[in-house]
Amino acid sequence: MISRNSENIRIEGRMGAWYAIDEQDTERHGLIFLLEHEMYGDDAACLIVDKDGKLLLDDVWNGFDDYEEWIAGQEEE
Repeated sequence: MISRNSENIRIEGRMGAWYAIDEQDTERHGLIFLLEHEMYGDDAACLIVDKDGKLLLDDVWNGFDDYEEWIAGQEEE
């Protein structure tokens, strides 16, 4: 289970370790986390995962704004 202070997080299908830099409580996915790569930091795209570490969104450059855009796109489908 991931928390706001989690470090050394391993995400299936992603290389290296990640750490949580922010969290947000959402209606659709509950508590979600913005992860940054431990080695590359803000030079690499972030990930958004749920509290169980399930990848929701990758290639994140604009934090939770990218999540909101993704959700809006799903609702239009």
